[in-house]
Amino acid sequence: MSARRAAPSHRGLARAARALACAALAAALAGCASSRPLLASHGDYAAYRATRVSRTLDERLAAASAYLARYPDGAFAGEVRVYLARAEPVYYASKRGSAAGLTAYLAALPRGAFSADARFRLGQLIRARNTGDLLSRAAQETEARLAKERAERERVREELTAWLRRFLDGEAWGRPLAQAPAEVVVPFSLTLPAPTCAPAPAPVDERAGPGALVCAKRIELPFTVKAEGEAAPRAAQIEIAILEDAAGRPIEVAIRGPELFTRLEEARSAREVAPDDPSGRIGGISLAVELARAVFQDHVSADPSCGREVVAPVVLHLECGGARLVARAAADAGEEDALTITASAPAR
Repeated sequence: MSARRAAPSHRGLARAARALACAALAAALAGCASSRPLLASHGDYAAYRATRVSRTLDERLAAASAYLARYPDGAFAGEVRVYLARAEPVYYASKRGSAAGLTAYLAALPRGAFSADARFRLGQLIRARNTGDLLSRAAQETEARLAKERAERERVREELTAWLRRFLDGEAWGRPLAQAPAEVVVPFSLTLPAPTCAPAPAPVDERAGPGALVCAKRIELPFTVKAEGEAAPRAAQIEIAILEDAAGRPIEVAIRGPELFTRLEEARSAREVAPDDPSGRIGGISLAVELARAVFQDHVSADPSCGREVVAPVVLHLECGGARLVARAAADAGEEDALTITASAPAR
């Protein structure tokens, strides 16, 4: 009797257990359905997965934007929307300060919440950069022009110094010019413009004798100065005229040019010396004297006894060791400022 009563009790327990398991499974299924659908399509899941496993933040954000564009009601749309809403502002804040950052933001999120602001800022930065590039280019061009103008002005003094130095070298004398050192022959005879030779005008210097020639070349050195606040073109004309005897030996060398000393001062100061500016003219004469004296001291002698008394228009007379250097400042229209050199050949 007790055994028959126990059998129903076991069957009741089994039914109760099965009922409890079903209830638990139903509860579990209801819980899963409340957070996300139990099943998603393969494309939906693949697009979602890219938002989680892409290597960089840029790629994950781009994937999130692409997911919502393709699956606005997808199985994971809510989760992705929350993620994008939290991550995008932080990401944009880190990118908005530079053109490269804004470009990266727009590449990742071309339709992002901040895309309009990003395009506006990027346009501003590009315009500012282009303006900066133009200003930088203009500054570079200005500096290059100023450097070129400085070099042109410096060349006036350098050229005059070089010719004085060449002919204050005793090796240039006492032999035909063609046999002079290369430092003289190359710039005078072989460098353009070529010199021209003509019979010496009367009266012929007795030191040259019959058959004397004057061989000369004229060099023009353009430069720029300021005149009333504007750039004004100038040109220093330097003629090197060599009186040669019939054998071609130099007897006298004149380095001269119209208002040469004035041009020298303009090249130094980079300002115009007007015809009615006596201080500028005096400054040019003083500069020519200083330059000539320095070269004479370097190549001939620095002995004070080399100086000779001068009377206008002579402004400098130095004579030592067989070399003589005389500077004359033009006093009348049509005359030229000149530096004249004579020298005897060194003992050989």
